[in-house]
Amino acid sequence: MVVELGSRWRPGDATLLLDGIRRAVARDVPLTLAHRGAGGGSLLQAASGEWPRLRCREVVQGRHASFHPRPPRWMQYRLPGAAPDREPAGVAISGGLGGIGLVLASRLAAAGHPLWLLDRRPAESLPPAARRRLAALVTRTRVIVDRTDVTADVPAAPFPITRLVHAAGELHLSPLAELAGDELERQADGKARALRTLVGALAPAGLRSVVAFGSTESRRPHRLFGAYALANELLRREAARLRQEHPGMRVVTAEWSLWSAVGMGAAAAAMAGRAGFAIVPPAWGVQITEHLLDERHPAPDEIALGGPQPMPDRPVAAIGGIGGSSLALDDASVRRLVELCRPGRAARHQPVGRRDRVVRAQVADHTVYTWGSGCQDWTTRTPRRQG
Repeated sequence: MVVELGSRWRPGDATLLLDGIRRAVARDVPLTLAHRGAGGGSLLQAASGEWPRLRCREVVQGRHASFHPRPPRWMQYRLPGAAPDREPAGVAISGGLGGIGLVLASRLAAAGHPLWLLDRRPAESLPPAARRRLAALVTRTRVIVDRTDVTADVPAAPFPITRLVHAAGELHLSPLAELAGDELERQADGKARALRTLVGALAPAGLRSVVAFGSTESRRPHRLFGAYALANELLRREAARLRQEHPGMRVVTAEWSLWSAVGMGAAAAAMAGRAGFAIVPPAWGVQITEHLLDERHPAPDEIALGGPQPMPDRPVAAIGGIGGSSLALDDASVRRLVELCRPGRAARHQPVGRRDRVVRAQVADHTVYTWGSGCQDWTTRTPRRQG
């Protein structure tokens, strides 16, 4: 079975792809997604996690990528320290009244940046702790709050905006077998459409730097995260298009693991941390966001982030296992995750050596595979059986 899409994601594509996945599963036939840049591979990965027998691949402009299984490519990148701002810069934050938006706003307000917070919810509906945090912002800097749906329209900016953080989004977990086509349509391109609307409204007036909050789920989605993974994949692709259309503007996609204590995934973060997955401490997350917003320093176009900043003596790991992958902090985190995922007690985990910069673990065929490698050779290494 073949599903063919175009160079951009269009209305109806989500329903078409979801229908193709379900038909391939029902008929037990391979599925190929062919497109010229529209995307959709993350939904295939989520589907292969729900239906292990599903055989699927993605063909993009003549390049082949198989998803059963194929690990993502992770790159270690050390962020530079932020230089003091010469003068306050107007910052807009979509999703600004959310948990992450308010934590970030507090950090930027302390530096004196005027803030424009955009959100669909009214400020009056916030819980008491969030209202207190919002009230504290006003004592530090100029703060304007606008209630609006940025997927459709952006009001006139109250002051010059040179930096934008796109942190708005939704998280609704549902198996693909039960997800309605119209609901997937609604969720799929919401974040990407909002990013284009925001940049279109702010670019003519001098917008210089954009940080779009994505998710590591777009690289290797867990079960139930299919719609969320697709939304963040399309966000990443839209950011790449905007980068080409606005060569003088810095557009960075920051793909995060779960944030602890704040944000939509806060409830799940504590459990994930105990299991060995990296979680983002809010203080570290907002510090890195501030660094990425500073257009005076170089930064990658796309960066996957999770946990404390890597240090020379602390390896960063990508974990491929049951249902997905994540970043882990160190060898101890990897060992805990391996113990959690291991189907039996027969296999023994072998820690990586000192010269290995990255460790990877994968659970497949009732066996735990682990190996260490440099940052550049994820797709060329073959798992080495342990035990």
